[in-house]
Amino acid sequence: MGRGGYKALEVVGLVIMGLCAQAVIRGFFNRDSEMLWGAVAWAPGGFTGQVILLGFVALVGLALGGWAHTRQGATEDR
Repeated sequence: MGRGGYKALEVVGLVIMGLCAQAVIRGFFNRDSEMLWGAVAWAPGGFTGQVILLGFVALVGLALGGWAHTRQGATEDR
């Protein structure tokens, strides 16, 4: 994968992390609103299940962005 591919993965991962983290924080302060416009309403466990799911997706996005960032740096050093 080229340098542009790793940069795109980094951006996608961090955008996913940002959206999910914002939804979790906003959900704590306003429990009456739907998280991410009801996109995770299917998750079992109600509010707790939705928070856990969004937290997990945020961590996956963070890991994807971090992995792409380190791989991009490794390809530039060659």
